[in-house]
Order: sequence, then C-alpha cells, then structure tokens
Amino acid sequence: MTKLVSQQNSLIVKDNIVVGALPKATQNDILIYNKKQTERKLKDISNSDKAEMKEITQTIAQWGYALGITVIAQDLIALNSFIRENFPNINIFDLKVCVRLVSIDSDLLETDAEHYGKLTMIYVSKVLKAYEAYKNSVCFGVREKITKLEEENKPPMSKEERLKNFTELLKDAKMTVNNGEFFEDYGEVVYNFIRHNKLIKIDKVLIDKAMQSGEEEFRTYVSDSKRGNLKKIINDVSFTATKKEEMVRRYARKYVAQFWVTNFDLEDMLKKLTYEMLLY
Repeated sequence: MTKLVSQQNSLIVKDNIVVGALPKATQNDILIYNKKQTERKLKDISNSDKAEMKEITQTIAQWGYALGITVIAQDLIALNSFIRENFPNINIFDLKVCVRLVSIDSDLLETDAEHYGKLTMIYVSKVLKAYEAYKNSVCFGVREKITKLEEENKPPMSKEERLKNFTELLKDAKMTVNNGEFFEDYGEVVYNFIRHNKLIKIDKVLIDKAMQSGEEEFRTYVSDSKRGNLKKIINDVSFTATKKEEMVRRYARKYVAQFWVTNFDLEDMLKKLTYEMLLY
C-alpha cells in the first residue's frame, strides 16, 4: 500500500518504508527506520545461512579492528552466537551501524562500556544495549514525524461528517448512561461542548456537587493506588497541592459531563444540533 504523505516535502511512505526527505530527520535515521522494516532480524538467521553468518562474523572482526583488537577465530564464532542469541531483534545493518558509531567514539551510544583490549561478551553486550536504546529512539522519532505529517496533510473533515460523528457520540453517551454505566468523557469533548454552547447552568450548587465528586474520586484513586495496582505510580508522583487540585478539577468536569448526558433530551438536542455548535 502506497500512501502520499506530503508532496511539498517529496515524502512517500510505501509499505511502511520512507521514500524521500523527512523534515528534521537525517538520512541515517530514515535508513535505520527503513532497515528495521526490510532486513531479516538476527533471530531469523541460522547457521545454515552461510552468507549472513559470514557477514556477521566479518562485522565483529571489523569491530575489533576499529578498536585495535585482533579477535581470534574461536572468539569470533562465540561472539556471533552470543549476539544472535541475546540481541535477536537487531539486524546486520544495525550491527554495522553500531560498529561505525564505536569506531568514531560517537556520543550517540550512551554507555560506560570499556573493552580493556579485548572484545568480551560483557563489553559487546553493554554496547549493543546502548545501540538498541539509540535505535528505538530514532525509530520512534521517525514514526512520530511521519504521523505529524500525515495529520498535517489529512484533508479537513467535512461539515456533514463532523456533524454525523458528533451525533453518534451523543447517541452512544446517552445509551451508556441509560444502561446504568458511567460515561467516560475522553478529551473532555462533551464538557467543552456543553460549556461552549451554555447548555447547562453551572451554578454554585452544581459546582459544589462536582467538586465534592472530584474530591471523592481523587481519594478513591489514591486508595486504589496504595492497595497495589498503582502503588509504584503513587510512590513516584508527588501529589502537591497543585497536582491534587488539577486532578480534582478534572474529575469535577467529568461529573458535569455525566450530569448533562444523564439529563439532556437526546431527540431534542439532535434537532437543535448545528455545525456552528461544534466550533469550539
């Protein structure tokens, strides 16, 4: 499947492969990303794959040469097996890039690995773990940039489509509460809709009830966290007064959305719904 992402930037994504330039991404980054999609992983290479096995062994020998180390044949065989077994998801291209980065003492590999004149498994393992972290960061960055361009070049949603989608949202919300379930207002879409269009009177009574609900939900969250499932999160997050207030207010807005969805007349609302009401 071919997807035109951006004519302006001459970027095409075909079968998840980037062809052309990608803003704020180097050609090396794109190559690492592309090779991840196309190259065989080390776990897919067996001893019977003579050409690939030879290429891996030669790359390891070049690694030693770059560091001024002569690696004997027995160690080359052992390191070949060790790397394929312990780093199954990298490919031969990755191995070559890693060796190149080592040879220029690149800061891109964040590791305290020291070889001390010998290509040991411990040293190789530390360096390859650093490379995996670097590769993951590169691939995530490239994917993020592609997604951003896709969003920028996505044709705007038509008025009719946007109205249809929001109509379905309101129907689903009403069905949820009618079934006795809690309506989860993701992204506070409904809250912002009713507030923008002044569809509910947010007076002191409602505010007090919403804030009380927010406090109760916050206490439940903390209690559940301490019981175990989110224990690590609760220990890692410092619940300052500001953080607590932010969460309580978020829960309060959820209460308002739930209150409105529970009480509004769906049929009447759909008759009144216009595109302009969604421009907030």
